[in-house]
Amino acid sequence: MKYIFSHFLLLLRLFCLKNKDILILQKIVEYIDDISQYSANLNYDSFLQDKKSIAACAFGILQIGELAKELSDNIQIQNPTIPWNGIRGMRNRIVHDYKNTDLVVLWDTVETSLPKLKNQLTVLLEKL
Repeated sequence: MKYIFSHFLLLLRLFCLKNKDILILQKIVEYIDDISQYSANLNYDSFLQDKKSIAACAFGILQIGELAKELSDNIQIQNPTIPWNGIRGMRNRIVHDYKNTDLVVLWDTVETSLPKLKNQLTVLLEKL
């Protein structure tokens, strides 16, 4: 009986972790969509001139990094093609040195990395 109960608790914990991961991944996708809207009508030059868009995009990327820190180790280990360390690292660079954030890197993240990440997360969410 003790074995069955401990097995049940383990399954319950795994179920809760999986649901937590799903919610976090969905929230990351929402932030990517928000960032995409912030930059939708901008090119690189207009982005550099738009402090509100820079701040909004940086904030969204910061939030994505925060959320990525909350994902279970299991989901990260099972999905090594997603650059989890890079996501958290970008968050750290923005938080700890916002005034010196490389805007070329920020723009490349917004225009290139985030759409790719959204595709990866969409596929992952469909599997979960």
